Amino acid sequence: MNRSPKRNHVPRETIDEIRSRSDIVEVISECGIVLRPAGRDYKALCPFHNEKTPSFTVSTEKQIFYCFGCQTGGNVISFVLKHEGKSFIETIEWLAERQNIILPTQDGRESAARKRFTTLEELNRFAVEHYHRQLLTERASAPAMQYLKRRGVQPKTLRSFQLGYATSGRRELVKIATERGFTIQQLVDVGLIKDEDKGPQDRFWNRILFPIQNERGVPVGFGGRALSEDHQPKYLNSPATVLYDKSNILYNLDKARQSVYKQQRVLLVEGYMDVLMLYQSGIENVVASSGTSLSENHARLLKRFVPEVVIVYDGDTSGFRAAQRGLHQLLSEDLRVRVALLPSGEDPDSFTRQHGVDAFTELTDKAINLIEFQIQTAIQNQDIHKVDVKTQIVKEVTETLLNLKNRVECSEYIKYAAKELHVDETVLWDQLKDAGFRETSVPRQTGRGKVAPQKLSVRAQIEHQLIEALIQDPTLLSYVKPQFDYQHFTEPRFAKISKLLWEADMDDERMDIQALINDYGDEELNALVSNVLLRDASPPNLQARVNGCLKKLRNFHLQDLEQRVRSHALAEGADEREILEQLVKLSNERRALRSREIAGTHDENLNEEGVDNGF
Repeated sequence: MNRSPKRNHVPRETIDEIRSRSDIVEVISECGIVLRPAGRDYKALCPFHNEKTPSFTVSTEKQIFYCFGCQTGGNVISFVLKHEGKSFIETIEWLAERQNIILPTQDGRESAARKRFTTLEELNRFAVEHYHRQLLTERASAPAMQYLKRRGVQPKTLRSFQLGYATSGRRELVKIATERGFTIQQLVDVGLIKDEDKGPQDRFWNRILFPIQNERGVPVGFGGRALSEDHQPKYLNSPATVLYDKSNILYNLDKARQSVYKQQRVLLVEGYMDVLMLYQSGIENVVASSGTSLSENHARLLKRFVPEVVIVYDGDTSGFRAAQRGLHQLLSEDLRVRVALLPSGEDPDSFTRQHGVDAFTELTDKAINLIEFQIQTAIQNQDIHKVDVKTQIVKEVTETLLNLKNRVECSEYIKYAAKELHVDETVLWDQLKDAGFRETSVPRQTGRGKVAPQKLSVRAQIEHQLIEALIQDPTLLSYVKPQFDYQHFTEPRFAKISKLLWEADMDDERMDIQALINDYGDEELNALVSNVLLRDASPPNLQARVNGCLKKLRNFHLQDLEQRVRSHALAEGADEREILEQLVKLSNERRALRSREIAGTHDENLNEEGVDNGF
C-alpha cells in the first residue's frame, strides 16, 4: 500500500501498539468530552457540531467513535487529529507519551532538529510565565494593569490568556533566561532579544504582552502593546522565527477550536483586544489576524476547522480594505464568506461594550455575503452611474467570482450583482468566461455541521451493502476478490474504499480494518467504517448477503459491457454478425445469472432490488 512519507516516520508496528494501548474512552474524556454510559457504549454531545440530543457514540469494545448527526467517525488517532488539530506525527507523539512508549528515530539529524524545536518551545513557555508573573506581582506593572482594567479586561480573562508585562529594563529577560540555562542564540532564535552592537537587548520593554499560540496551544511568539504614545510602534509582534510565521498563525485558534467546531463558523477580527473582549463576553468562536492580511495558509488553516468565515472588521475605510484583501484567499479554499459591517468608528470590542453581546450576535447573524459587501462598499464610496466606475466594479466583482467553484452559487451572485449594478447578466458571464472561469459542483453542508444525505441509486446501494459486509467480516475478501474486480464499483466513495480493501487483503495475515484509518486518514472513509462497526447487529448471514450482492453487481456489469459493445459498433461500423454474437453471449450470461438469483432468493434475504429492506 502507498503511504505518505510523513507517516513513515514511525513504523507501522509502533503505530499499531500506540493505538491498541490507548483507550479511546480515556483519551476522549481527557480532551474534555463528557461521556455517559449507554449500554455497552458511551454517548455525549458531539464536539464537532451543535446538538441538543447526544448522537456522538464511543465503543469501548471496538475502540471506535461515530456521530450519527454529522457523520464524523474514526478511531483514537483520527479523533485526536480532528479534535486537537494536531498533525499525524504530533498525534502519535502525544499518544505515545501518555503510554510511556518510546518512539524509534530513523534520522539523527531529524532527532536533533526536533530537540532544538522542543528547547525553543520551552524557552517561549518560560518567557510567557515570566512576563505573566511580572504583570501580576511587579509594582512597575501598575500602568499596565490600569490600562487593562480601563479596557474592561477581567482578572479571569487576564489569567486565561496569560497576559504579561515587559518592564522598562532593556536586559531583564536576557539576564533571567541565561541564568536558567538558555543561551543568547536561543533567545535570538525565538525573537525574544536583539543582538545589537551594544550587546543583547530585550525586544519587548514597557509593553503589555499577548502570548501568541499556534492552533495546538504551543507558544510561538508575542504581540506587545506600547503603554506610551512616544513608544512606537503601537503594536510590536515577534519577528519571523522557526516557530512563528504570521502567515500561518491566527490568534486564539487554540482556545476557539471547540466553539468553532460546534458552531461551524468562525468570527475573524483584527486585534488582540477584540478577541479578548468577545471571548470574555461568551463569544468564543473568534480568532484574529492580528493586523495581518489574510494569507493562503490562513485560509487553509481555517478550512481544517470550519466551512464558514464571518469577517468582522472595524467600520472604517481601512477595515473595508482589510476585509476585501482576504476574501479571495478564503474563497479559493471553498469557504463560505460573509461580512459583518460595524458602524463607522466602532470595533468589535467597543461595539460589544457599548451595545452588549446580543446586539453583536445579531449583527454577525445578519452578516451579508461577499458580493453584497463588495457592491455596497463601492456604492458608498463612488458614483456607480459613471461608466468608468461601473467598469471597475464589474472587474472587481468578476475577480471575486473567479474564486468560486460552484456554478449555482456563482449564478445567484451574478443575478444580484447584475440587478444592483444595472448591467445585463450576460455581461458578467462573458467577463467570467473571458477570465477563464471553470465551475465544479461542490457539496455543501446543511448547517450545524450536518451533511445533506445523498440518495443512492439501486446499484450504489448494492455496492454499499457489499462494502459493509466486507468491513464487518474482512475474511470474506478472499472469497469476493476472484469473482469481482474493485474497478467495477461505480460510486466513487465505494470504489475508493474497495480499492483499499482489495490492496490491504493479504493471504497470510488477518486484515486490521483500523489500520486503514491510520494509513489513509480520510474523514469520509473513517466515517463509513465507524458507522458500519458501530451497528447494533450484523445481518444473520453475511455470506448469503455477499452472494446476493455479487450476483446483482455482475448483472449490472454485464449490462455495462452490452452497452459498450453497442456504442463501439455504432462508432466503428463493426461487422453486424460479430456484434450480434457478442450481444447474444452477454445476454445469455445475464439470463443465467438471473435464473440462479431467483432460485436462491429465499436464502439470500434480499428484496427484489437486491437491497436490504432496512437500508
